[in-house]
Amino acid sequence: MRATFGRFRDQVGTVVETATGLPEVFGGPVLWVRFDGADDPGLVAGRFLEAA
Repeated sequence: MRATFGRFRDQVGTVVETATGLPEVFGGPVLWVRFDGADDPGLVAGRFLEAA
């Protein structure tokens, strides 16, 4: 997946899992994504991801 917005913009990574327990502010799922070269995954709203 490639991030299209925010601090992870234009980075490519793999979805690890769907985040749970978060408020519904993004109008869809929020996902943990491990970006290439990163040690830890980051949180990204699903609407800001596209197929890479």
